[in-house]
Amino acid sequence: MGDQRFGRRAVLQGIAGGTTALAAAGLLTGCGGNVGGAQQPAPADGKPRRGGRLRAAFTGSSTESSSVLQATATPIDYVRARIVWDTIGEIDGSKPVWRIAESVEPNGDATVWTVRVRDGITFSDGRALTAADVLYTLRTFASQPTTQSAFLAGLDAKASKARDKRTVELHLKGADGFFDLALAQSMFVFPEGTKDFAKAPGSGPFVLKQWSRGRSGLLAARKDYWGKGGPYLDEIELLSVTDAEARLNGLKAGQFDYAGALTLPSTRSEANNPRLRISTAPRELWGELSFSMNLSTDPFTHAQAVEAVRYAIDRDAMVRTVTLGKGEVADGVMGRHQSWYDTSLRPVEYDPDRARRLLSSGALKGTKLSIRTSDYEYGPLEAATAFVEQGRKAGLDVAVDKVPAADFYTDMKSLLGAPIKTSFYHPLPLPLALRSYYGPQASYPFTGPSDATLNGLMRAMSAAVGDKRTGAVHDVQQYLYEHGGDAVFVRVPTVAGATQAVRGVQAFGFFDYPSLRDAYLAS
Repeated sequence: MGDQRFGRRAVLQGIAGGTTALAAAGLLTGCGGNVGGAQQPAPADGKPRRGGRLRAAFTGSSTESSSVLQATATPIDYVRARIVWDTIGEIDGSKPVWRIAESVEPNGDATVWTVRVRDGITFSDGRALTAADVLYTLRTFASQPTTQSAFLAGLDAKASKARDKRTVELHLKGADGFFDLALAQSMFVFPEGTKDFAKAPGSGPFVLKQWSRGRSGLLAARKDYWGKGGPYLDEIELLSVTDAEARLNGLKAGQFDYAGALTLPSTRSEANNPRLRISTAPRELWGELSFSMNLSTDPFTHAQAVEAVRYAIDRDAMVRTVTLGKGEVADGVMGRHQSWYDTSLRPVEYDPDRARRLLSSGALKGTKLSIRTSDYEYGPLEAATAFVEQGRKAGLDVAVDKVPAADFYTDMKSLLGAPIKTSFYHPLPLPLALRSYYGPQASYPFTGPSDATLNGLMRAMSAAVGDKRTGAVHDVQQYLYEHGGDAVFVRVPTVAGATQAVRGVQAFGFFDYPSLRDAYLAS
C-alpha cells in the first residue's frame, strides 16, 4: 500500500493534500462554485474576456510528474491535470456533476453501474473519445498504485465491459450505492492502449507545451475543445512554489495572478489590500482538525479516556487561537455542511471538571498523553500545542511529540500505532471519507481497528441505494459520535489569493487545487 498511501496522503494534505488534493477536496461558495464566491464581482459587460496568459502558483515538490497516473501526488500536478484531461465527473455541492459521462446509473442493488459517454468528445490528437477509453482508464487506475485505485477497489475490472461506443457497464465485487461519488474522484480519461502516461493525450481544454519538474509548466488552449464556455485564456503558466509565504509575496509583487493554498496567518494582513482578493473556500470544503485516539491502545481502550479528552478540548479557544477566529467549532465528527451530514449532531460541551472526574480513579489516574503531530501544514502543531494547557486544566499531563514534516505520513506504522495524534481531514464526499478512515476497508484507520457494530453499519451504508443512502450515512455518524475515537474539534477555512482581474476559477471539490478550465482575466 506504500505508493498508494503516498498518493492519497498527498491529496489529503492538500500538498496534496495530503494534498490530498486529492484528496481533493473542496474549493468556494456554499455550493463549491466560483472560488471568488460573493467577493468576485462580475465584469462590467457580464461576459468572460478572451485571451491572455494566467500565471498561477501552487505547491510543488521534487516529485512532480507529468504522468496522468501520478497527477494527484502534488497540488501543481493536480491543477495541471484538471485542464489537460477531462474527468468522468467532478464534485459540486456534495454531488457528482458529470463531464465525460452523460449519465451514470446503478442497477437495482448497486452492483452494476452503467456509464453513458457523451457524444462528440475528442482527444487533443483528434481521436474520438469512446466507452473503450473510459473502461481502459478505469482498469488502468484500478491496477496501478494511484490515488484513484482506492476509490476503485470494488470494481470488478475483468467482468466490466464496453457494451457499445458510448456505453460502459461497470460490474462491482459487491453492492456500492456510492460508486457514483467514486467515479467523480479525479478519473482523468486517456486513450485506450496508452503506454506512455506522461504523454497521454487528454480531452481537456488545454495541452501541455512546456514542463520543467519543480519549476513551471506552460499550457496552451485548444481551439477544438468540445465543452461549452471556456477555455477563455490563450495560455496558463503554472509555477511551482513550495513555500506559502513565497506564493503570497509573489502575488503581491505582481509575479503571479493567482496563488493557491495560502495560510491564515500570512493572509491576515492582506484582508484590506485593494489590489488583492483573498478567497475562502465554501464551508463544506474546509479542513477539519481532530485528535485521533487509537481505541486499541491504552489509555483509549477505556471509553472514559476518550470521553475525557473530548470534554477537555476548549473548542471556542481553538477557533480563536488556531484559526485566528476565522474557523468554526466542529461537532465531533467530520463532514459538517455537506448534504450528507447529520445536522442533529451537536458539539461536545467543554467541561474540564467532568474530564478530571473521569480520569480521577483506577487505571486512568495520572494519565499522560503524548500527541504525535507535525508542522507539515498550518494547524495540527498549533492545535496540539494549545491542548497542553487545556489538558492541564482537565487533569491531563499532555506532551507534544513533534516529528519532522517529511516523516509524519511516510512513517505510517508509527502514525497508526500512536495512541493519539493530530489529524487534518481534507474534504471528501462524506460517504467516501468515512470509508477511508473507518471500517474494514479503511485505508487510514487512525483510530485503530473498528468493532463489529461499526463494520456492520459500514456494510449497510455501502449497500444502501437511492433515498436510503443519507440515513445510512447518519447511522455511521451517530455511532462514531458516541463510540468513535476521533474528536473533530475545529473546522479550518482554506484560502487563496488573486489579483482583481482573475475570474472564473472554480473548486469543484478541491479548493486548494482548483479548476482553471473557465478562468479568465477581466482586464
